[in-house]
Order: sequence, then structure tokens, then C-alpha cells
Amino acid sequence: MNLFRLKNLQAQIKSPVLIKKKENLIYLTGRSFLNGYLLVKPINTDKKQMNTDVVFLGDGLEKIDGVRSDFLKNVGKYISKKEILEVFGEFTYAEVKYIKFKNPGLKIKISIKHDPVDFQRQIKSADEISKVRKSMQIVEKVFGLVKREIIKLGMTEIRLAQFIQKSGLKFGAEDVSFPAIVASGANAAVPHHVPSAKLLKQGESIILDFGFKYQNYCSDFTRTVFIKTVPKRLEIAYNQVERAYNESMNYISKRSLPIYRPSKSLINQATTNYRILAGDVYQKAVDVLAEKHLEKYFIHSLGHGTGLEIHELPNLSPKSKDILQNGMVFSIEPGVYIPKLGGVRIEDLAYLEKGECKKFINVPIDLKSNIL
Repeated sequence: MNLFRLKNLQAQIKSPVLIKKKENLIYLTGRSFLNGYLLVKPINTDKKQMNTDVVFLGDGLEKIDGVRSDFLKNVGKYISKKEILEVFGEFTYAEVKYIKFKNPGLKIKISIKHDPVDFQRQIKSADEISKVRKSMQIVEKVFGLVKREIIKLGMTEIRLAQFIQKSGLKFGAEDVSFPAIVASGANAAVPHHVPSAKLLKQGESIILDFGFKYQNYCSDFTRTVFIKTVPKRLEIAYNQVERAYNESMNYISKRSLPIYRPSKSLINQATTNYRILAGDVYQKAVDVLAEKHLEKYFIHSLGHGTGLEIHELPNLSPKSKDILQNGMVFSIEPGVYIPKLGGVRIEDLAYLEKGECKKFINVPIDLKSNIL
């Protein structure tokens, strides 16, 4: 159990919460579970109250050292009559119904907002940053192999995607962050294209989007490559996407960021010198693409947080009010998708340290380096 993280959570909540999301269980306990829930109550200031503040509720087969274990059906005995149990969006109707059936009179609040641990996980520790870096270093090694593999005669999208996934495991990844995307020609105009039997051809854009897990932490990476030649319209799009990528990174670094100073009792209470809204960074990328009238072909957010999940907070999306802070890890991934022609996307994970937007790896993004 990570007592520092647990006490930070207890200091934030005002009522008992039931944590179900597996990534949040990993974050708090340091362990992966097949099935289980963690009941966490606010710090107990009532010495007369005998209820346990933290209880693992599972199937009886898995336990956490130093933490009381029980079955989900018994959750009610740890909640006083004056307390309301809060559960979150990942709970199913059947789970809530079961808890109510087994615990008549238990008050339950179903919250559609994020689990409080989701917000806590936004600020990464040095150890978490190190694990993401290792995951990105695996990506870098795989991309080096891919550039040689991709030009082989008869190479298809699906065959290359399979090669990517196998190569990551050979370099020490425990799993993929998500199924690898290889999209070429007109398929590259579809951001989440599923690799097909289409042959990779000269003169088409080829989007490669993949990532791996290292000790539960994800990486995410995209490059757009060309075999020998580049169509003029895609060359213009590529150069502008590259500018949008660079200027988004620079826009963040030029600001004076809140400085994260972890407390022993409370999660991040940052001193705010300048508020950098994630939505403003997104808009910066849009403004750059608009210079070449390409903004209408940018059809997704600029980025997302990454850590134990491939998509987590913060969101760099239109009008996002998420505030970027030191210790956050997120993607920067501008893209342009032109129907029937192809697409261009460049993506890296970055993190904020002392007000500077830093990358984990330095794989070239310029067009010349990505013509094979």
C-alpha cells in the first residue's frame, strides 16, 4: 500500500468512496488485481468510531498486507448511518443494485465525475516519470527497426503492425498500450484506422501509431513516414503539422507554470503564477494549421494525459479548462486528415518540469528524416 498516496486521497474526500478502476487500485496499492474494490474513508477524527478507514473488498482470494479484507456484500458494515458511500462512472447498474440489495438502508451516491484518484494521478512522481521514459525508450528502439522493415517488398499494414507489437515485447515491454496503428494512403485519413491487408506503397503517407507498457506505465508515439517520394499537398500538410507540434511545445514552455510542491498531508496545492489552460494549447495548434487552411482537417484533440492509462487527465481538447502543471505527462499530437488522399500526424509524450515542456525521447520529426 502506498501510504502517502492513500493519505492524500483521504485528505481530499469528504465521504467514503469505493474505488473500482484497476489503474487506480494499482496506483494506491502497488498491486494488480483480477477483481476487487478499495473502500477508502476520510481520515477518522472520531475516536469512538470503530469502523476501519481502508478495506479491500474482493473475492477472498486476494489480499493486501496490512489492510483488512472482506467481501463486497459486507461493505455496509463499514459505513455509518450518517455517511453516504460514493461510487463512480465505471460502476455498472448491476453492481450498485447488488450493493443496495445486500446492504438495505445504505445511502449511495452515484457520481458521473472522475474518480478522485484520476485527478490525483495527473501529477506524476519521479519514479512514474522514469517508468514512462523507459516505455518511450522501447518505442524509440522499435521505430528504428520499423524504418528498415517497412521498405521490404510486399509489406502490408497488418504485417507491419504485428512486427511492431512483437518487437516491443522483445525489448522488455510487458504489453502494448493499445493495438498498433499502421495506416497508409487513403487509410491514413482515418485517425484510428485498423490495419488491413493493404500493401504499403511509394508516394503515400504511412501513419505509424504505437506504444507499450513498462511496469504498468504506457507510452504513445506517432510518426508519419513516406517511401521515397512525397505528394506536394501532403508535403505542405506535413510541414505545417510539424510547425503546430513545435509551436505547441514552445507555447507551454514560454509560460510561467505553477510549481508543484508535494505536501505530506495534502495533494498538490500549487502556487499559480500563470494559468495555462489545456484548451489554449489546443487553440495554438489550430491557429498554426489555419495559416495553410488546414484546420478543418484537424479532427481530434491535441493530446491527452498518459500514465497507467493511455488516455487519462489532463485533456488538451477544445475549450478544456484543465490546468497544466509541473509533473504532468501528456501527448502533443497535431494531425491533418485529407479524405481520399491521406493523413499526417506527429506525436510524442512530453512532461512538465520546472516550467519547461520536455520530451522523453528525441526521434526526429522533420520530413527529410521520415522519407525512407
